[in-house]
Amino acid sequence: METLDGVVVVGGGPVGLLTALKLGKAGIRVVVLEAESGVSPSPRAVAYMPPTAAALDRFGLLDDIRKRAVWCPDFAYRHGNGELIAKMDWSVLAQDTQYPYMLLLGQNHVSNIIAQHLRELPNVEIRWNHRVEEVDQDDAYVTIQTSSPGGTSRLRARWLAATDGARSTVRQKVGLTFDGNTWAERLVATNVFYDFSLHGYSRANFVHDPVDWAVVVQLDKTGLWRVCYGEDASLSDAEVRQRLPERFKRLLPGAPTPDQYRVDHLNPYRVHQRCAAEFRRGRVILAGDAAHATNPMGGLGLSGGVLDAEHLAEALIAVIKNGASTKTLDEYSIDRRKVFLEFTSPTATANFTWMKESDPGQRARDVAMFEHAGTDRSVMRQFLLDFEKLNGRRVIERKLLAA
Repeated sequence: METLDGVVVVGGGPVGLLTALKLGKAGIRVVVLEAESGVSPSPRAVAYMPPTAAALDRFGLLDDIRKRAVWCPDFAYRHGNGELIAKMDWSVLAQDTQYPYMLLLGQNHVSNIIAQHLRELPNVEIRWNHRVEEVDQDDAYVTIQTSSPGGTSRLRARWLAATDGARSTVRQKVGLTFDGNTWAERLVATNVFYDFSLHGYSRANFVHDPVDWAVVVQLDKTGLWRVCYGEDASLSDAEVRQRLPERFKRLLPGAPTPDQYRVDHLNPYRVHQRCAAEFRRGRVILAGDAAHATNPMGGLGLSGGVLDAEHLAEALIAVIKNGASTKTLDEYSIDRRKVFLEFTSPTATANFTWMKESDPGQRARDVAMFEHAGTDRSVMRQFLLDFEKLNGRRVIERKLLAA
């Protein structure tokens, strides 16, 4: 059995790779175990808020990411017919942050950039095609059994960072529950080549409608956009695909016919609002979707995961390199869980609820709230400052917007 005097990171997505990068730069030996054969080609999450951009800068990645990312200076709220409700301009935060903008880039591109940086660290190794089967631990080590094309192997390490997604094998093996709920709606994530900018769309748009609610964001600089909308959960994948032209005729500005756009990807999926009972169990610590899962409305999932990675790596460095008490890891667990339960999950839930609200009176109040925030820059600033709560280091009192 191989023994590692360092950290095993389970999960080769952006959260796991970021954790490995910060640990590796601190001189800690790291092995990343990923079940897939390489970085997933799916763009998945795409949005990075100002506190996340700041974190990416601290990781030493921001310059490389900005070269590929779509610069997003504002985002828009729209009615189902595409009519603008309000725009939120990140520049109102120019006095509050060095990063008064949002970046849009598929997480596959971000993961590839991180992997490129990891290749420069001789103390970090990524083992693709290694699926975790069992996890055991004692007072001194975590032992991980994996299967790979080369057979079954066992590896033990001082610490295990579990970043293996919402269906985390590690979380299940150490007996941590994943409490919460599954949304009734089925989301359909489509990637489509269509020029929304010709119709005055911002690079990120939230469409509010009882039926045709959607998120529309630009994925990259090639002209690829993400359109994420809701469908009846009882429909089969074939029925979802069959209904796509009808839905796009209503969702895409200009009511285009299928010959006027090109669908690059379609993925129907269920969404969850869940959180692990604890983020630490002995020598196993959770981060990202393994610790918490949220609906994607607002781009809070991966943004929170990036900050998890930074905080977790800092805590492990303090324990491993600086002799800090293991209570530092408990503090990470408590603080990041609090951020999710008190900010990320309620905010994403509110975003989702606003988008699909069916009561006319409540919709009118919601629209008035957005219009007020869109025309009063002091209110807009307070609205956008709230995203600092993702960080957990600087909590700003939330200001309720009056209609």
